[in-house]
Amino acid sequence: MKFLRTDDGALDRDLVASSGLFDELFYALQLPDAGDCGTDLVEHYLKAGWKQGIDPSPHFSTIYYLDTNHDVSALGMNPLLHYILYGKKEGRLPRQIRIPPAGETTPLAVAPTPDEWEDLLASLTVDQEPEIDVIIPVYRGYDETSRCLYSVLSARQATEYRLVVVNDCSPEQRISELLRYLAERNAIELHVNGKNKGFVKTCNYAMGLHPECDIVLLNSDTEVFSNWLDRLKDAALSDSAIGTVTPFSNNAEICSYPKFIADNWNKLEIGDAELDQLAARVNGGQYIDIPTGIGFCMYVRRICVETVGLLNEEKFDKGYGEENDLCRRITAAGWRNIIAPNIFVRHYGATSFGASKAALIANATKTMELLHPGYSHTIAEFIATDPIRPFREALDIARLNQRSDRGTVLFVMHRWGGGTERHLHELASNLERDGIPVIFCRMHSSDPNRICLEYQLAELMPNLSEFDVRRDMESFIRYLQTLQIVHVHIHHLAGFPRSGPDFFRLVCDGARLSYDFTVHDYMSVCPRINLIDHSDIYCAEPDAKTCETCILRNGSPFGHPVVWEWRDAYFRLLRGARRIFVPDIDVAQRMSRFFPSLEYTLRPHEMVRVNNELPSINPIKKRQNARVAILGAIGPHKGSLLLEAVAKACVKLGLSLEFAVIGYTDRDLKLASIDNVTCTGPYEEKDAELKLLEANADIIWFPSVCPETYSYTLSTAFLAGVYPVGFDFGAVGSRIRDQNWGEVIPIELMLFPDDLAKILLRIARSDKPLKPKIFSEVTYTNTMATYYGLEPIQTKENKEAVPFVSSLL
Repeated sequence: MKFLRTDDGALDRDLVASSGLFDELFYALQLPDAGDCGTDLVEHYLKAGWKQGIDPSPHFSTIYYLDTNHDVSALGMNPLLHYILYGKKEGRLPRQIRIPPAGETTPLAVAPTPDEWEDLLASLTVDQEPEIDVIIPVYRGYDETSRCLYSVLSARQATEYRLVVVNDCSPEQRISELLRYLAERNAIELHVNGKNKGFVKTCNYAMGLHPECDIVLLNSDTEVFSNWLDRLKDAALSDSAIGTVTPFSNNAEICSYPKFIADNWNKLEIGDAELDQLAARVNGGQYIDIPTGIGFCMYVRRICVETVGLLNEEKFDKGYGEENDLCRRITAAGWRNIIAPNIFVRHYGATSFGASKAALIANATKTMELLHPGYSHTIAEFIATDPIRPFREALDIARLNQRSDRGTVLFVMHRWGGGTERHLHELASNLERDGIPVIFCRMHSSDPNRICLEYQLAELMPNLSEFDVRRDMESFIRYLQTLQIVHVHIHHLAGFPRSGPDFFRLVCDGARLSYDFTVHDYMSVCPRINLIDHSDIYCAEPDAKTCETCILRNGSPFGHPVVWEWRDAYFRLLRGARRIFVPDIDVAQRMSRFFPSLEYTLRPHEMVRVNNELPSINPIKKRQNARVAILGAIGPHKGSLLLEAVAKACVKLGLSLEFAVIGYTDRDLKLASIDNVTCTGPYEEKDAELKLLEANADIIWFPSVCPETYSYTLSTAFLAGVYPVGFDFGAVGSRIRDQNWGEVIPIELMLFPDDLAKILLRIARSDKPLKPKIFSEVTYTNTMATYYGLEPIQTKENKEAVPFVSSLL
C-alpha cells in the first residue's frame, strides 16, 4: 500500500505527543543518557529512539510493529507515526497481544480439599528450633491463600522454620476460618489484626516477633515447591555479604521467567513443580547481584534488618515499593541483593491490591526516586544489560531438550512473511505434533549481521542467544550442539548478509549436520528474486551477461551484487544439501537450467480440506458485468501493474468486466479511481476461502508476471471451487494442468492488455467444466519420514538436563 504523509517534523511531533502512546517517564527510563538528548523526548524518539528499538510506552512495541509490518519496515517510516496515521484504522496491532486459544486460561490457584488438608496435618510435625520465620500477611483470596499455605507446609525441607501468618482483618470469612483451623492444629503461628493495617505494617509487626530468626517475606498468592527454603537459605548463606535473596517467578519484574519484566501468565509445557526442579538442576549454585529484591518471595538476613531497620511504613503504607526501599538501604549499608535462579515460585498475582495496583506502582516509583536519587537510572541500566538472561536461557534450553528424545530441527528463514512463512509454520507444526521441536533462525530485525534463534512459540522460550555471522561461527556451532539440533532446513536467506549461503553451509559442516534447502522463489539465481527485469514482467531467463546488465541497471533488494558470484555461493550451498525441495515440478525444471548438475526433490506444500468436502457455492447472481476475482496481497511481481492496465482496457473497450480484489495491492488508490475495480482490504488466512466465495466471481485470475513456485491462493481457489485462470508458466500453470480444471493462457498476453481483457471476458462468460468432487490432497504424517525421508534420530537415552553457561556470562 502507498502511504501518504507530510514531512512536517512539527506535525509529526504533535501527532505522537497527543496520541496517548508516548509516556515520557517510561521512555526516559530506557535511556541511560536521557539527560543528554535534550528535554524533548518525543523528538528523540522520532529521530533516533525508534531506530534503536526503544518503546515509546508500555502500549506500543517498536520492534514488534516493524517485525510484523514489513511494508512499514521497508519504507523506513517511524512505526508509531505509521500506526497513528494508518495502522490503527487498518486494524494493525501496536504490540503483541496474546489471545489464548479456546479453552486456555490463566493458571489459577486451586484450594486443597478438606481430605488433602487432613492428610497433610495428620503427618505434620512442628519444628522445635526454627532458624527462619516464613511470614505471610493475609487479606483476600481464599483459593490463593489456602494453596500458598498448603504448598509451604507440604514442601519437603531440611531447614527448620516457623510459619507466621498474620490475618490483616480479612473480609473473607472462609480465610479467617481456615487460619484458625490451621492454628488449632499447630500448623501455623497465627496473629490477627483487630483492624486492617495494610501490608507494610503487618510485615513489620511479624518481622519483630522473633528477633533471633532470619526472615522470608512470602505473598499469600504464591506457591512454593520441595526444598525451596533450603535453596533460599543456601543462597543467603553462600556469602556473608548477602542481604536478600529472590527466586525466579512467572510474575516478579526483573526476576520473571520466561519473559523478562513480564507477567508470564500462560501455561508452559511442564508444570511449576517440574520447572522448579529443572531450575535447581541447571542453575544450581549460581547467583547474580540485582539492584533490588522482589517482595513476593524474599529472604532477608536478620542482621540487615537490625542494621537498617524495618520496612518504611510512612512512605509505603499500602505496599509496592517497600521492599525496593529496604533493599536500597541494605545495599547502602554494604550488603548484596541477589537472585537465586535455581528456584522457581509461582506468583498468581496481586490479589490484595486489585484495581489500585497501577496507582500504587506509579506513586512508589516517584517516592523511590526521591528517597534514592538515581534509582530509576540503576534499574534502567540493569534492564539494559540484563545479566540474569543467561539463567533464563539455560532454563529455556533445558526445557527444549526435555521435549524430545529425537532432537530438534533448525529452520533458517527470513522475516518477510508471505507464503514462505505460512509453509514454515505448517511444517513446524507438523514436526511439533510428532514430538520434534523446531527452532527458527532469522536475521535480527535491525542488524543484518546478527542472527536470532526463536522457538516456534517464541513467548514460551524467549531467551535463546543471538550471534554475529562475522565472528561467531564457532560459538554458533557449539550452541547448536547444546540445543541438540539434529537437522537443519534452510528455507530462505533474504535479509541475511551476502555471506549467508557460505556461513550456513560451513556451520552445518562444522556441526556435522545434514541440511535441506527449499526453493521458495528464485533468489538463489536472481538477486531480484522473481526473474523480473526493468519492464516489470518476466525476463525469460536470459544469459548471464544480460543478467549482469540487469542488476547493474536496475539493482536489487540486496544492492548490486555480481551475478556469477551470487550464483556460485548458492551453488555451493545447494550442492552440499542433503536434499533440495521444490514445491512444484516447474521449479525443478527451471532451476535445472541454472544448476543442471543438481537433483531436486518434489515436495508440494500441504493442501488439506476437512472431510474432503468442498463448500457448496450459491449460483452466481445474474448481473450485467462478468466478475473476475483476484486474491491476496498483489504487488508488482504478482501483477498489480498488469491488473491496472487490464482494468483500464476494459473501460476503454467498453467490456462488461469487473474486478474484485480480495485483499489489497500496492496501488489501491489508483485502482480505486477505476470504476470496475474494488478492493476489500486485508483478510485473515483462515477466512480466505469464505471471502472468495462471497465475491461470487465467475473466475479467479492469477495475474502474476513472474513464475510462481507454488501459490497458496491457487490452493484456496481449488478448494473453494472457483474456476482458476493463470498464465501458462510457473507453478500456477503447472498445477492448473495437473488438476485438469481451470484454464492457462499464453504468457505473451502480459504485453497486450486489450487482448488479455477480451480473453478474460470470454472465459468468464463461457460454460465451464464442473469442479471435481475431490481435489488431489497433499498431507504429511510422521513428517520426518514422509516429508524429509529421515529415520527417527535418537539423541541419547535417559538424557539429563545439561547445565549451560551462556557466552553472555
